[in-house]
Amino acid sequence: MNELNVGTRIAELRNTNKLTQIELAEKLGVTDRAVSKWETGTGYPDITLLPQLADVFNVSIDYLLRGTSQVRQKIAVFNAWHNNSYESINTNYLDNGWEVVELKLTGDGGGGCLGSVVLQKEFYSES
Repeated sequence: MNELNVGTRIAELRNTNKLTQIELAEKLGVTDRAVSKWETGTGYPDITLLPQLADVFNVSIDYLLRGTSQVRQKIAVFNAWHNNSYESINTNYLDNGWEVVELKLTGDGGGGCLGSVVLQKEFYSES
C-alpha cells in the first residue's frame, strides 16, 4: 500500500464527485488540511474514517486502499469432503483470503457425501 496511490484515488474520487477538500473534510469531520495531506501522500486517513470515506464515494475500502483488483483467480476442489479435505480448505484457502463462490454436494450412494468447492481470491497490484 502506498500513501501516494491512496491519496491519488481519494483526490480522483473527490473530483469525480465534484467536492472540494473543504466539503469532503466537513462530511468526514476532519480539517481540509488533513484531506490535503492524504491527497499529497504525506499521510493516511485514520482507519476509523475508512468506512465513512468509502460510503461518501460509494466504493469499497479495498478500492480505496488497493485500487482495482488486477487478477481474480478461481480454483475448484473436488471431493472436498474426502479424507477431511474440508480442513485443508479452511487452512490453506479460507484462512488466507479465499472465498467460496460455489458449493455443490451430492450423495455418494453409500450414505456419504461428495462435493466440490469453487474458491475465488482477488489480487491487487500497487497502482
